[in-house]
Formats: sequence, C-alpha cells, structure tokens
Amino acid sequence: MRYSNIIFAFTLLLIGMPTLSLTKEIRPYVFLDYKRFSYGVEREDLQAINRSLVSLGYSSSTSSTDNAGNGFEIGGGADIHKNFGVEASYVNLGTLTIKTTLTGPSESLKTEIDGTSFAVAVVLKVGDDKNAFFGRAGMHTWDLDGTVTGTRGRATASLGDGTDPFFGVGYKGDFVKIGFDYYKIDDGDIRSFNIGLSYKF
Repeated sequence: MRYSNIIFAFTLLLIGMPTLSLTKEIRPYVFLDYKRFSYGVEREDLQAINRSLVSLGYSSSTSSTDNAGNGFEIGGGADIHKNFGVEASYVNLGTLTIKTTLTGPSESLKTEIDGTSFAVAVVLKVGDDKNAFFGRAGMHTWDLDGTVTGTRGRATASLGDGTDPFFGVGYKGDFVKIGFDYYKIDDGDIRSFNIGLSYKF
C-alpha cells in the first residue's frame, strides 16, 4: 500500500462528508512531548558492521546496542473542526549508540547516530477538549549525522536526509497526552512512545 493513498483518504474524508463544517473559531494549541525511541536495529545490521570492519584487517569485531534513545517533539497546531486539525512540529530523534570492540589490533569504538525531523500532519480526533483519542498522519523531513569515537580520535559525517511518511495514535486529556509514533526513514523505521503536555489557547 502506498502511504500517499492513506493521506489522500484523509483529504477525501475532510471534504467529502456533508455533515462536516469548520469550527466557528479556529483554536490553536501548542505541545511538548518526551519521546522514548526504539530504533529497530537488528542483529544482521550489527553483523554487517562487524564484517565490514574485519574486511579492513581487524581479527575480530563485536558490536552491541541497547537500540533505544531519548528525544523530544515541540510543535503547534489548530483545530479546524471538532474532529479534525492540522499541526507542525520539530522532532529531536535522539541518539542511537553502537559500541564495538575490535581485536588484532585492539580498539574500542563508539558510534553515535543523531537525527532531527520537521513534521506536518493531519489529525483526527474522537472526543472533546478534555478527553479525546487521536490519530495523525503526515510527512516528515529528516536529517541524520554520525560520529565515530575511538582511541585515535573522532570523525563526524552526514548519513543522509530525506522525506518520508509518519503515523501516530494517542490519547489527550485536559493538559496531558500520551501516544505512539511510527516514522519511516528511507528503507528503515523508528518508533517512539510519547508522554507530554498540551495547551489550547
């Protein structure tokens, strides 16, 4: 299934139901979320790193990661209907850390991958301002950088950038919100559990 079809379906839902009408007063809001990320690095990914390092002349290579990181999202939006809204945000994608131990010669490496993202989304809500479940779908523009640190120094390089879809679901109370987000990044993905605050003007 193409992700664009899902976003197109949201658009049709907005304009194709005669019972829907814009709110008499568009209500803006702001939010700040703490995000706990799961990066989806698999065993085969770590083995590929090890094989690449051994091919450079090392006797052995062992890599590990906790596959998790801490980030945040800050943004704002507006309700254009009691059940629909739009929002935009900046996302700090946290830091994925991979530790590698090499032998022949001995070396310890730490690889850190950092990322940022700018996102826009359509939001579907069921409920009211103080008690609502929501889903959101949109696109995010991401950028990743990597830093490798060893006993001989450190090096930093850009790992790439792009634009891909993302999706989320959650629950929002009067001020507190919780949720889950899925971000597509090139041929991979990352996921996050979120808890944060929201304020409507």
